[in-house]
Amino acid sequence: MDAKQTHKAHRVHKSGASAKKKLQANNRKNAEKNNPKAFAMQSGQKADRMARRKAELNEKKYHVPMADRTPTIPPPIVVAIVGPSQCGKTTLIKSLVRRYTKHTLSEIRGPVTVVSGKHQRLTFMECANDVSAMTDMAKVADLVILAIDASFGFEMETFEFLNLLQTHGMPKVMGVLTHMDGFKDNKALKMAKKNFKHRFWTEVYDGAKLFYLSGVENGRYLDREILNLSRFISVVKLRPLAWRSSHPYMLADRVQDLTDPEVLERDPKANRTVALYGYLRGTHMKGRDRVHIPGAGDYQIDQAETLPDPCPIPDKERKRLDERHKLIYAPMSEVNGVMYDKDAVYIDVKKPQHEEKAEEGEGEKMLSELQKVNAITERLASQQFNLFSGAQPVTAESIRRPAVFDGEAGDSESEDADGDSASASESEGDDSAGESEDGSSDEDDEPAPVDYRAQRIAARAAEDGANGFAAEEDDDDDEDDDILRRVDASSDSEGSDGDSDSNDDQVERLAPIHTGVKRVNLMDLVYGPPSATASKGKSKAKGGADDGEDNVKSLAFTDNLDIRELYRHFITNPDESGDEEGNAGAAADYGEDATGDFVDLEAESGNDDEAGSDAAAAEGSDAGSASEDSEDGEESEGEAELPEENRFGLSAEKMKKLKNKFDKIYDAEADDGEKKDFYQQQKEELQSYVDNTRSEMSELADINYRWSGEYVKVVIEDMPYEFMQGFNPALPIVVGGISNEEGLSLINLRIKRHRWYPKILKTGDPIVISVGWRRFQTIPTYFMNDRIKNRMLKYTPEHMHCSAAIYGPYIPPGTGFCAYFLKRMHSFGIAATGTVLENSQSIDIVKKLKLTGYPDKIHKNTAYIKKMFNSPLEVAKFEGASVKTVSGIRGQVKKAAGNAGMFRATFEDKIKISDIVFLRALHTIPIKKFYNPITSLISVTYMRSIAEIRRSKNMAVPNKQDSHYKPITRVAKHFNPLVVPKSLQAELPFKSKPKVIKTDSTSRAVVMDEHDKKVSDLIGKINLLYKDKSKKKREKDTKQRSEYKLKRQAEEAEADSRRKKKRKTFFRKEGQHQRGGNSGSKD
Repeated sequence: MDAKQTHKAHRVHKSGASAKKKLQANNRKNAEKNNPKAFAMQSGQKADRMARRKAELNEKKYHVPMADRTPTIPPPIVVAIVGPSQCGKTTLIKSLVRRYTKHTLSEIRGPVTVVSGKHQRLTFMECANDVSAMTDMAKVADLVILAIDASFGFEMETFEFLNLLQTHGMPKVMGVLTHMDGFKDNKALKMAKKNFKHRFWTEVYDGAKLFYLSGVENGRYLDREILNLSRFISVVKLRPLAWRSSHPYMLADRVQDLTDPEVLERDPKANRTVALYGYLRGTHMKGRDRVHIPGAGDYQIDQAETLPDPCPIPDKERKRLDERHKLIYAPMSEVNGVMYDKDAVYIDVKKPQHEEKAEEGEGEKMLSELQKVNAITERLASQQFNLFSGAQPVTAESIRRPAVFDGEAGDSESEDADGDSASASESEGDDSAGESEDGSSDEDDEPAPVDYRAQRIAARAAEDGANGFAAEEDDDDDEDDDILRRVDASSDSEGSDGDSDSNDDQVERLAPIHTGVKRVNLMDLVYGPPSATASKGKSKAKGGADDGEDNVKSLAFTDNLDIRELYRHFITNPDESGDEEGNAGAAADYGEDATGDFVDLEAESGNDDEAGSDAAAAEGSDAGSASEDSEDGEESEGEAELPEENRFGLSAEKMKKLKNKFDKIYDAEADDGEKKDFYQQQKEELQSYVDNTRSEMSELADINYRWSGEYVKVVIEDMPYEFMQGFNPALPIVVGGISNEEGLSLINLRIKRHRWYPKILKTGDPIVISVGWRRFQTIPTYFMNDRIKNRMLKYTPEHMHCSAAIYGPYIPPGTGFCAYFLKRMHSFGIAATGTVLENSQSIDIVKKLKLTGYPDKIHKNTAYIKKMFNSPLEVAKFEGASVKTVSGIRGQVKKAAGNAGMFRATFEDKIKISDIVFLRALHTIPIKKFYNPITSLISVTYMRSIAEIRRSKNMAVPNKQDSHYKPITRVAKHFNPLVVPKSLQAELPFKSKPKVIKTDSTSRAVVMDEHDKKVSDLIGKINLLYKDKSKKKREKDTKQRSEYKLKRQAEEAEADSRRKKKRKTFFRKEGQHQRGGNSGSKD
């Protein structure tokens, strides 16, 4: 039994029916790959459909190109978990954090940042069920996960947040259905999923991702479902939003009060000095910029400084993340025993995780010294940090802080074999120097073992660099790369954590030796860059079977043929715009030392006349290449003459023709490539613009700039004490830059009442506007543009847009906004949405004014009008105005004619004393300048509407008789018949003359005989008896119905009393049962 059990290896069938069938299937697949034309579609309709489908798919990919200003090290992606209360938001965040970091959070307060991949970090933030928090979260979220309770259905908070997203810039949205375990029937579950999916698609877009979380185990969702959700989060593509790309902003993940304790003792309500920490996003921020904190107001930054990244991205390329690199940073959630309070940092110092080392033998001690096996807590014990500025550093024994090593050597495949990158060597040297200054390594306690073999290899490499021979240099570099490759392989292994520490130390010691500044190599300056030698070595290493092919590839032009002229065509040179730039680019490719300065050895060695002539010819050929590109086939003045026969046996004329033909083909292909994809060209232009701007900004010497992606500390003075007194970590704190958006002015908006809001909006009612970073209350004046005037509206239209004028801070045109009331309603809460049109100092809004008057005296075309004005001053204001009567006679106001407001007016015809005179005018409406920032983080003070004031004071709505709509009563007019004179009748044609035709009488007298009289008398008597019987029957039925109604009323009253008594008994028992259950659960 001790012998190892062996299993029979599987043998694939090479003959038989199954093998033959499998071979035929493979042959058919290979035939389609090798000859696709033979298997192309034969139907023209199918080909047309495929072409249309391909074109549609390509068109769907196109979108308006936008500049991506994401920095090289991007800030964490803000993932907002949004939904109503009791829908599983907290459980979802705990499950995702557990998936990424293997860490279980007991309580979630504020943002939680985790490292989710080699190049990605995520910041999870739970959005509170509050309109202010939802508005702020919609402005900073990069990815939104909507949590939906499947057992209850969609709630108003979900749709309100979607409308907030649409107005403030729509980020990526994903849905998550929770409480799916409440469905016991699979058919009902399937139908519910389908209905939820289609409703979600209606609100977001067709194809929006909706996940289903079936249940909860051990306080978390299922690991497989969370894994699928995390995979979709990691590959999501974020589209840059215009507002966020043009403004700096920061989501604070830590708040600290820096106020002097002595000041607080003297005056507890004194203004505070607050420090806000977080990752800067958007554009850069200056040290003294003006910022706006939604819910707190406008402030000026007193101090802004960049801090070390508390949750950095892993510094070197790895195939996958190790457990120790899966970091988490949540200062408000008490992660890793650290709790940041308002005025202090509390550290829970627990028992050390490592055990005391027992005494070891001499061999074990030597092995442990070589390996340096130390626990993580031991390495972190020497870390120091300052709790307060100016205080003594404190040792953080229980805090896990990652050590960032930017100078670690990467894989040998990713680095250059020669290590001649000056920038890489400088950065590695700086990082290694910084690490030695920090003193965080364990080398200070005991001396590190000396690696003599590594020192010998490094010394040999330095000697070879001084000699300048490329062949020996390659051999030694290969040995160095092997050593570093072995070191990296051992450091990246998963099984030994202790070995990785010692290997990292070896890499740090070898890094300055291996990647030091390279000396000037004369062979490289003369024969070109070392890349040619490297490629030549690679071609030899592939195999020596085809020696002839390798020899052809290694041919070199040794005659006077212009090599640089041909070099221009085969190597892409970005600096071909001008002669000097092109020559500079070629010079940079041919000869460049470690500092980047070109050394012209041929020009310095002036003894050789032939070399000088060759150099002059080369310069002339480079200068003439630009003129050949612009003029087809024309010779330049400085072009060097080619020899009659070159090494290939071609004459100079044939070589020239080949060169011109190559130029035409190359230029044509380049032109076709530019015209082929205009969309790609636009994207490249935008990206080049962003790159140029970034390079220019990086060269600025202003130290007050803070760049996007950095972890920044912002200090703000004179903050009201209510900010820290009522601080709630569950509410997001956003710091947004407002460099040129502080001045107040009139703002013209295009607004539309939301179709789900139950009421129409009234002019003069204060409303909250959320636009940009701000939330403020203002009094809008609604109006409609009628081409020549802005006509005021008392109410917003039902189903169309209108304009609104408000008073507030400057807002860039085109910015979206949403409006709502502070008082929450049971129905939909978003009142209106719209867009900012313009900022202006004056907006003329007019209202129709209709004045009525009555004639007092009439003199031909002149009349004196009364009861239209109250004073001569009002008459003087309206002199020259047009008036009109009900009958349509037009007139004009002349002069005042009395003290009671009577005036003289002239008309185009004589009016009557019973006419009513109207004056139609336009009255300018002043816009109410009211701006009230909503300070929800400090104290909310807002203006109430007139209806709210009346409701609070129990005041009735004023009832004016003139405001009532009275019924219109019109007297029917009776016109006399038209009388035509006989003289006029005689002149009329026959067709128009009145005609009177005599007709027979239609009523005739009826004469009855004796029999008819008897029959008529009998029928009359019978009808009289029938009417009497019918009357008695109706009276009897009415009496019976009234008696039955009284009887039913008595029965209903009795039944109602029985029901009330039964209901009272039931609820009494139910209340006793619930009180008994609650007392039992408390016990």
